[in-house]
Amino acid sequence: MAWGEFILALAVFLGSHVIPARFRGPLVAALGRRGYVIGYSLLSLALLYWLILASGRAPYVELWPQWPWMRWLVNIAMPVAVLVAAVGGMAGLMAGFALWGAAHLVANGDLAHVILFGLLLAYALFGLALGLRRGAAMHPTWPRLALAVLVWLALYLLHPLVIGVSPQP
Repeated sequence: MAWGEFILALAVFLGSHVIPARFRGPLVAALGRRGYVIGYSLLSLALLYWLILASGRAPYVELWPQWPWMRWLVNIAMPVAVLVAAVGGMAGLMAGFALWGAAHLVANGDLAHVILFGLLLAYALFGLALGLRRGAAMHPTWPRLALAVLVWLALYLLHPLVIGVSPQP
């Protein structure tokens, strides 16, 4: 399939973030706000996972080599990204995704991953700008901090099994 799966996964992922605005009202009415957020979040995670796997299966076209310091950058950025996402509301979530995208963009110098993480970075920065206009609030409670540590640890330890690449330098 070469680039076909990657293009399809990218189109479906991006479409899932544009089209739902039209259906949000009826879905919230039917599922409730919490049900909508949970359902949409699970759908987004599943589509993101497919997109990440599809980018790994796309033909490898190196744009720049991968150096050891690049993995260190990701390993320094990711705990911060998860923490900001956990305590910063919607703006924090977008800032976390921006950090994630930027660090992974640097560390993955092949065409498919540059497209993936470059677009995710741009989208997250756009969302961050919108979130900051609405006002950003930090909510650093102990449960959120503990959740951030657990999520980061799970991402780190499960990365080789789920993504197929070890994050270790």
